[in-house]
This record gives sequence, C-alpha cells and structure tokens, in this order.
Amino acid sequence: MESIVQQFFDYPQIVSLVPFGTGHINDTYRLEIREADQPQTWLLQRLNHHVFRQPEAVMQNIHLVAQHLEKHHYPLRILSPRPTLSGQWLFCDPAGNYWRVFPFFENTETYEQVETTEQAHAAAKAFGAFARALNSLDASQLQATIPGFHDGEKRLADFLVALDRAIPERLVEARAEVDAILDNQLIFKQVAELGLPRRAIHHDTKINNLLFDSNASLTSPTPVGVIDLDTVMPGIVLSDFGDLVRTSTSLADEDEADLTKIKFRKPIYDALLEGFLSEMGELLTPAERHALPLAGPWLTLMQAVRFIGDYLVGDTYYKVKYPTHNLVRGRNQLALFAQLKNNGGIGGIG
Repeated sequence: MESIVQQFFDYPQIVSLVPFGTGHINDTYRLEIREADQPQTWLLQRLNHHVFRQPEAVMQNIHLVAQHLEKHHYPLRILSPRPTLSGQWLFCDPAGNYWRVFPFFENTETYEQVETTEQAHAAAKAFGAFARALNSLDASQLQATIPGFHDGEKRLADFLVALDRAIPERLVEARAEVDAILDNQLIFKQVAELGLPRRAIHHDTKINNLLFDSNASLTSPTPVGVIDLDTVMPGIVLSDFGDLVRTSTSLADEDEADLTKIKFRKPIYDALLEGFLSEMGELLTPAERHALPLAGPWLTLMQAVRFIGDYLVGDTYYKVKYPTHNLVRGRNQLALFAQLKNNGGIGGIG
C-alpha cells in the first residue's frame, strides 16, 4: 500500500491506514500521513472496475462536477479528487486495480436509514442543492459511466431476455413476481414518453451518500457534503427524487424478507418533496413537476425488475448471501411499489 500512497504524495510518512465505511462496491481506507512534517487525513479508495468499466470516465466526470461546484457558490463541501504526482486522477497498480484519493471530512457521520421527517427534509434539500448547483452544467459534457442505468425500457428489455433464459425452477418460484412486473410495465413507457430534459444527475440519492455534521442535534441534522459521485451522469430528475422516495419512505431496507415491515410513510414522503422542491422547484419544467409523483414507483419497480431478472438467470450481477436473496429483494421492492402506487403515485397507469 505504501507504493500506492507514494503515487499521490511526496515522501509521505504513513501514520495509519485502516478500512473505512460500509460500502459494497469500492474498498475504502482512512489514510493518515505526515507530508513535509504536516499531519493530513485522506480517503484512499480502490475503484471497482468490474462495476465501473470506464474508470477514467468516472473520474473525469467527478473532476468536471467538482470544478463546476467550486465556481458556483455551492453551499456544501466538495469531494474534489487529488491527482497523482504525475497529474492523473487514478493510479493503476501492477495487478490492474485503480486507486484514487479524496479529502477526508472530519467531524462528520452518515445515517443508514431515514428515521425522522427532519432527516428526510435535510437529505432531500441537500441533494436538491447539489442538483441546483449542477443545473448550469451542460450534461452532455458528462459520460454515461453505466449506460442505461436508469433507463426503464432498457431494464425491461433486459428482463424479458432474462425471462427467456430463466432457470426453470427459479421461474416457477418467481412466477407471481414476474406477473406483477409484466402487469405494471407500462410505467416505463409512460416515463420514457414524457421527454423530460437531460440533466447532470447523482443517480444514487440514498441518505448514506450524505455526510452530516456529527456535532449537530438529532432534531436539526446538518448536511456537510454529497458523496459517492461515481454515478453522476446525464439523466432525468425522476432518478434523484425517485431514489430518495424508494430508499427513505419505508424503514425496512431492500433485504428485508418480512413484507409486513414494509410500510409507506406519508410524512416522510411529504418532507422529501418539500425539501427537494425548496431547492429545485423553480428550476423544474412544468412536465418535470407534474411527473414527480411517478418517480418513486418508477424507480422502485425498476429495481424490482433488476433483482428478479438477476434471480431468474442465477445471480450473475448482485452479490447474494443465500440462494433466494435476489428473490427476497425483488419481493421487497414490489411490496413497496404496490404501496407507492396505492398512495397515488402512479395515477393513470393502467
């Protein structure tokens, strides 16, 4: 690891290097060094190039976003990557692993779940402020690091291919879930036909992708910065608001097998909507504002499509802890989708 650190710092003395965080994709370390006799703390991270197959494009996007935020009076701290001594955003080691360095923000914490309306409002406002600051960034400058990531029609097409290739026993086991997806598939067509403007979108607006001030009170959570910028790329605003709704409105996470624990919380939804619109409201087109109620159901059904499709073909994408893990996840998302739909999210979808 010392040889990796030396790619980013001049003659550093490594004080400590320990695993950090709970991310499932990248390997992250808290790095303490002394450089020119000055103590410094950074994040050293191995970018998973099996998920992000264009590592350089990921880092170019992050650099462009950080550069843009620095010029536009963005109110939160900015996750600006540190270049290597040779001026690159990544170092590729002899084993083909890609490494990068980011600043470490002291006195911050993350939340794994949204438990209060105050948290929901603060999170939605922070992600809204991020989207607002990027409103003037030409989204075409960003590369699609995961093509079709939130393209519902593409995800549905992939699902139909998985259906044709399904392991027979698994297709039998997932028959009810397959039918539920097919019965509700029109939402993907409806959203695609809205023709919403392409924006620079975060695409992964879970609350644990925010840093909060660890000294703030529980009743007044204070966001410090938006993190995990690997999926920032062109998209539609429904992606960001939809993922807030999908990951925040139920206390049960997507691995929960007991479907009775999946309960839509209207006060949380209202707080998300108010917080997001407080930043983005005046920048949204009439079509975008009208479509916001579709965001949660649309993205939740899309996630169900991905889980069930992966289950049908033998779990080739998502890591699983037991044979029916993806089926459980898919059922979970379908249960949440049904509650979002019943609470008026879909409206006229047949």
